[in-house]
Amino acid sequence: MNPTFKPRPPLAPQRGSSLAGKAYWAMVQRVALTAAAIDVGYIALFLWLGSLPLAAINVVSIGMYLGAYRLIQKRYNVAGLVLIWLEVVGHSALGSLLIGWDSGFHYYLLMFIPAIVIANTRGYAAPMVLALLAYYLGLHALSSHLGPLDPLPARSVNIVNWVHICLVFAMSAALSAFYRRTILIAEARLRKQATLDPLTGLANRSHFEALSTNALARSQRDGAPVTLLLCDVDLFKRINDQYGHAVGDEVLVAMAKVLAANLREGDVLARWGGEEFLALMPASPLDAACATAERIRTAIEQTPLDVGQAPIALTMSFGVAQVHSAEDLQAAIARADKALYQSKNAGRNRVSVA
Repeated sequence: MNPTFKPRPPLAPQRGSSLAGKAYWAMVQRVALTAAAIDVGYIALFLWLGSLPLAAINVVSIGMYLGAYRLIQKRYNVAGLVLIWLEVVGHSALGSLLIGWDSGFHYYLLMFIPAIVIANTRGYAAPMVLALLAYYLGLHALSSHLGPLDPLPARSVNIVNWVHICLVFAMSAALSAFYRRTILIAEARLRKQATLDPLTGLANRSHFEALSTNALARSQRDGAPVTLLLCDVDLFKRINDQYGHAVGDEVLVAMAKVLAANLREGDVLARWGGEEFLALMPASPLDAACATAERIRTAIEQTPLDVGQAPIALTMSFGVAQVHSAEDLQAAIARADKALYQSKNAGRNRVSVA
């Protein structure tokens, strides 16, 4: 053991929406750079096909995408997104009008539908999708009415159409993968919030009960002894009053680390509430659990907590109870709690057995 605990301060809680927002705008930046790179290829394609106007349009498009990337990089997110919208909407219209609807420029408009629905949080998704539909139908009608303004041979238009199909499929797959990854990350974060104590990272009470039910069932099948270890930081209120709640939180984080370091991988450890911790030790006889509790108690007593001020001397009291085969978990916890109070009443900093 080190001469003093030096726990890392607990991580500040981060809002899921903030993290998702950062990931979203990072994705938009990647899309802008990817689109700019694709437009470089489009310049070569349209020069080869003999459409100088479309080659020139792609030069402008590259500038707009790079401008959008730069705006988002400087945190002008809305302006950058508007520039991307203008590029796609304008480029789709110009391409469709110049060489015809069959060229497939309009496919890119369809990619906005999932982006609108997923990213919109203010109830504007339906009106925006309807507006996009109206634009799409209007562009189709106008393109059909005017016909190609700068027509290319049918073979060239077919080549452009196939290029658009392949690129839209690839970009749709990439965006779907991003949204799927975002959902999985959000689910994992919610699961963590629902099962872990946010300060110590240990299991919370409800998750402890779920894990313990499975561990008890396995132990009952095997006939192995199961022991509970309930512990409480001594004079914790005095620590909070004297040093403040921030230091009190550091104490709890440090205690959680000591407990976790001295328990086995299969043991179930939780922050039971306040300054109390509870461990369920499957396949652990009573004497082995008492030895573990005594080892933890000694380590805490002999190792002050370094919080940047004078080291704080800490102690912990323990109550140990073996789970009987005929009793439920709550009854065993109640007996461990009585043993813990015996330790408190006998002067603290000791291990008592139910």
